[in-house]
This record gives sequence, structure tokens and C-alpha cells, in this order.
Amino acid sequence: MKPTLTTPSTTRFATRRRLLLSAAGAAAASALPGFSSAQTADSSVLRLGYIGPGKKPAAATGWALQKGYLLRELAPLGIKDVVTRNFPNGPDLNEAFFAGALDAGIYGDTPAIVARARGLETQLIGFDSVGLNVWLLTPRNGVRSVKELDGQSIGVARGSYMHRYVLGLLKEHGLQKSVKVIHMFPRDGEAALDKGVIAAFAAQIDTGPLLAARGYPVIDQAEQHPKLRGTSVIVASDKLLAARPGLAGAWTRARRAALADIGRDSEAYYAFHAEVSGFPVDVVKISHPLSHFPEVAYPPEGVALLGEVKSFLLGEKLIERDFALDSWRVNDA
Repeated sequence: MKPTLTTPSTTRFATRRRLLLSAAGAAAASALPGFSSAQTADSSVLRLGYIGPGKKPAAATGWALQKGYLLRELAPLGIKDVVTRNFPNGPDLNEAFFAGALDAGIYGDTPAIVARARGLETQLIGFDSVGLNVWLLTPRNGVRSVKELDGQSIGVARGSYMHRYVLGLLKEHGLQKSVKVIHMFPRDGEAALDKGVIAAFAAQIDTGPLLAARGYPVIDQAEQHPKLRGTSVIVASDKLLAARPGLAGAWTRARRAALADIGRDSEAYYAFHAEVSGFPVDVVKISHPLSHFPEVAYPPEGVALLGEVKSFLLGEKLIERDFALDSWRVNDA
């Protein structure tokens, strides 16, 4: 039975930890059409999960899939097809992984590290984006600074890279105990701001600049706090990697081919990204500058941000188990 999501929650330790680590049971294998936990890593079909409202993944992997570069590289490994499934947030994607309903996933660094600390048997095979921004927006007649959030509430998708930004921002301003953090999906942010039921909403890429363009004031951004920016990581199950040696390297080659293509005709790429995501092209360009798409599997900036995420989660006791990032990544990527 699908459990009820918790609302609202404060930033006191126990509640914050539950918010960050919990996940809805809706992502169990039985709730995913076309995704069967009985499908093992020996299948010729690779099951790929990603975050977002789009009908297809975007960024470099999405373009590699769209143009056939990914399947071209995976075919020699015995993979004949890639089926994709979108999830509303990282914790839901994690649950699908734990249920055995995914072979690979593209999602935020925070839920990926939380899952690894909880014992999820995956390996990091690369980064899809590095330096993800967060926009902290308020109602049109709301507060005008982070300090004014004292005693107020912030909406944010739990367990996301935006969630870590919020917790880090509140810590910087000494507001951890006085601001309520309410779990809220991106699709609900504008309505909550419009009705004034929250004092601020932490919006991710695409949603943030779209709401800003609609007149909701931005009082802070992750870009102003470089260590609180996010990354989008690519992980694969240990079973898949054991069954398909060389998969990490194949994925990296496919992304490089896609990036070369994007560099030759970025307008075609952005038109595709806008079409699959449902966001206007100008919003997509603000959210996804090409500089955020790394060519190498493990860019130093991305690895450094992962370290910041892990240190923050450990320091705040939001994860209990440490692990070496070097041992998480696949060497042949």
C-alpha cells in the first residue's frame, strides 16, 4: 500500500533526517508500467530512470539517446534497447533502485549519496551536469531577504539537491531551528507561492527561471554559494556493471559524441530539450548552459561538489555511514 507523504515538517534534526531519507512507495516496481524487478541485468533492455516532468531525459545523455549514440555504444555489450521512466524526485527513484526496477539512473547528487550510504549497490559512472543552480523565490508581496524567513516556512522537494541547498543556506544564516521546511513537489510551488501559504520556494533548474519570469521575486540562488550548487550524476547497478563490462566507458563515449553534436548545433539541441521538458527555450538556456555539461566522466569540479555534499550530510548527521568517493566510481569510465 502506498504510504502517505508527510507534511509539513520542521528542520529539527529528527524531522530533517526523516525528510531527507524517506521515499514514497509509489516508486516500487509494481507501480512502474514497463519496469519489472524480474528483469535482471542480463536482459538486453536497459531500464533508465531520471528526474523531471519531461517525456524523455535531456542533457548530454538525453541527446545521445535521441541521436542513437548511446545505443550505438551499448549494442556491442548486448544491450538492444533503453527504456526510460521519469520520477518526481530522487527518493522515489532510489526506491525503484532498491526494488530492483532500475538498471541505471540520472539524478541529483544528494539522493544518490544518501542511497549509497544506505547500502544501495550502485556505482558512479559519470556526471550529466555540474553546477546546478537553485532559485529561492517568494510571493510577490513576500519577504525580501533570507533573514526575513525567520519563523516562516520554505517549500522544497525533499531529498533533492535543492533540499541540501536549503538546509545549507539556513545553517549559514543561523535559521535551522526557526524555519519550517515543507516537502513540496516542483509542480506545486507556484500555487503555494500564489496563495501565500509558504514564505519561499526553492526551485530547481527550469522551474526557477520560469517562476522568476512570471514575477516571483528571487531572494537567493545557489550560484551565490558555490559549495551549495548541485550536480546530476549517472549511476548504474552493480549487477548491470558486472554483466556488462565496459558499460561506463561506452556511456562516456556516447556523451562525448552527443556533446560534439551539441557544439555544432546548439539550437537544435535546445529545441529538443524544450520539446521534451515542456519549458520554453529561453528558460532551458538559462537553466542548462553548455558549460554545465562535462566532457569527461569525472570532472574535478563535479567530484569536489560531491565531496561537499557528502561532508555536509555527514556533518548534519543526515547520513550515518561514510564511504570513499573513489571507491564509488568505475575506473573504466
